[in-house]
Amino acid sequence: MRLHRFYVTSNISKEKINSFSNPGLVHQLRRVFRLHAGDKAIFFDGTGDDHVSEIVSMTDEKLEFRVLETSPVKPHSSLRLSLAVSLIKKDHFEWVIEKGTEIGVSEFIPVMSERSEKKGFNMERARKIMVEAVEQSGRTFVPEIREPMTLEEFLAGEKREVVAFHTEGADLADEDIVKTGELVACVGPEGGWSEREVEMFREKGAAIVKLNSPVLRAETAAIAVATLLLVK
Repeated sequence: MRLHRFYVTSNISKEKINSFSNPGLVHQLRRVFRLHAGDKAIFFDGTGDDHVSEIVSMTDEKLEFRVLETSPVKPHSSLRLSLAVSLIKKDHFEWVIEKGTEIGVSEFIPVMSERSEKKGFNMERARKIMVEAVEQSGRTFVPEIREPMTLEEFLAGEKREVVAFHTEGADLADEDIVKTGELVACVGPEGGWSEREVEMFREKGAAIVKLNSPVLRAETAAIAVATLLLVK
């Protein structure tokens, strides 16, 4: 029988009984999945391990469990990919976060560009979406997500290799993009980056590339980019 996976926000002990006060998680365990004391489940804390555990007790707010077995989960890619995405419509941006988490994006950077469709988003909801995506996909690392920033702010503080996707860039297949270490892929809004923004990327020394595909919606392009870079 396949065990359900659940994320907890504090470090899990392999030796002691783990005790967490989390009414939302308890409700999920008891009411949604119908689990009880004595049942088994997998818990993880975002540090890279899955812990097969036995539930010791549950109240309305508190969960206790003991770890029975620990299994390290290997990263799916040698690349730590950050996805800098121009803010788009709420449901489209949330879809990028969900699917990006599922395929292994390590960090999301919401960018306010000249053609952004909105200027903010619900950070708490974004984190909830990431946790649910990690639980469902079998991954153990919950991505980081930054507060929204302007493109100028992002580029000024960025020290890693940057790749910007633009309709008039070079073919991605022709560029020597390193798929190990750390990389930031930047995807613009509907209508793409402005000429001024493309010039900003060039001044930063970023590679300007394009997908060898028809014109895609912003959210589709973001996931296509992440997939091409992460999946070998």
